[in-house]
Amino acid sequence: MVQGATTLERVRSYLRQNRSRLRAAPTPEEQMEMLAQAQQPSPEESIASLQVIEHDTMRATAVPPADQPNALRHFLDGIQRQRILYYEGVVPVFYAYLSAVVRSRVDGRMCCLQLQHTPALLQRDGLYAPLRYVDAEGLRQHGIPVRDTEAGTPLPPHPTLVQQSANRISNDRELLERELAQRWLQHLQESGSEDWLVVDGGIGEISAAKPETRLIGLAKTSTGVERSLTPEQMRVVYGLAKGERTSVFAISRPGQPATYSWFVRLHDPQKGSLLFGLLRVEMPAVHDLLKHVDQLSSWLLQDRVPLSVPDPRYDRLLYPMRDCEQYLRAIAPSTAQLEALVQMVPSTPMQETAF
Repeated sequence: MVQGATTLERVRSYLRQNRSRLRAAPTPEEQMEMLAQAQQPSPEESIASLQVIEHDTMRATAVPPADQPNALRHFLDGIQRQRILYYEGVVPVFYAYLSAVVRSRVDGRMCCLQLQHTPALLQRDGLYAPLRYVDAEGLRQHGIPVRDTEAGTPLPPHPTLVQQSANRISNDRELLERELAQRWLQHLQESGSEDWLVVDGGIGEISAAKPETRLIGLAKTSTGVERSLTPEQMRVVYGLAKGERTSVFAISRPGQPATYSWFVRLHDPQKGSLLFGLLRVEMPAVHDLLKHVDQLSSWLLQDRVPLSVPDPRYDRLLYPMRDCEQYLRAIAPSTAQLEALVQMVPSTPMQETAF
């Protein structure tokens, strides 16, 4: 093991010593197709109940101008970068890089705050595979972090192996984001801050540990919620004009605490599709937080500019969230780095491996 080496450097050393018995990985195009087929259903797709709580029925209301400075100050997002590096026998071995960051708005500029006990960035990487079927001991001897995807006996078929690794990687990224969010919520609570933490997507798992906190989630897509709307509610949601929001409704998902939610239209729908500029907001299901809904909606409308162009999701992607994405992509291992590792394994017939 090389002291002080990165995971990718250690993987390179391992491959240099073992590549003669390994099998080459699929091409990026083949792998994208595999991962698309193995994509696990999102919890967002499953809604147990949806109930309007602000009015008797779902309605559209104009968002009033904000009467306080924008307190949406801290923004959290995460990314995952993954690639099958090689096969051991018929078993795919994935490399995954996971990271999450909180970028804060200070004097109109985005930055990572340097706090003593609360990190702005969390990063993890390693190899993912069913460890009983690969050279786990050799990987550990090289100091390579490994995550067991826990395939059973007998060896599952190839699509199942891919799905198990993809699911574990996605779950680990969610855990990383949740850890960072909870540490920031703890910091904001202990410091008595009036700032809000904004996260990408739903907040069910995050709010479970700290329900009475200034936290909102921004969902750019809401398939599960939309499927749960009645025809009358759909007409209200899709009929929102720019600067309007819906009534607040409570949603519950299997295995998660309930959350409050509402839709807000950021941009004129006449400039795009039915969903153009339609953003769904989540907050903890705490009654005392309902008084902030109009203020939060107004602040979100303020954050329509600058536009997140050239991103095709610019109508629903707030610039601070795009800033998080850009920051994380800039520090992540590049595609070229991963492809260089892939090319170390020759495209030769694999040696038979007994399981």
